[in-house]
Amino acid sequence: MALAPTPRRTLRTTDAARYLGVSPSLLRKMRARGPTDPLGLGPSYIRLSPSLIVYEIVALDAWIDARAATTRRVTQ
Repeated sequence: MALAPTPRRTLRTTDAARYLGVSPSLLRKMRARGPTDPLGLGPSYIRLSPSLIVYEIVALDAWIDARAATTRRVTQ
C-alpha cells in the first residue's frame, strides 16, 4: 500500500512576505528583476496563473538558510 504524497505547503505573496519579515513589494521587486541584480536573488516561487504566485515554505526556509550562510561567511 503506497502512502499518499504530502501536499505542498505554499503561501501567497503577502503571507510569504510576512513569513520572511519583509514587505510584499520587496518580494514583487525580487521577482521582477533579473538574476544578475542583487534584488533579483529572492526565494523561488511558483506561478500558478498570470496573477497567482505562491511560495513553498520549504523554499522560503532554504532561501533564509542560504542568506544566513552567506552572511556568516562575510562577517567572519
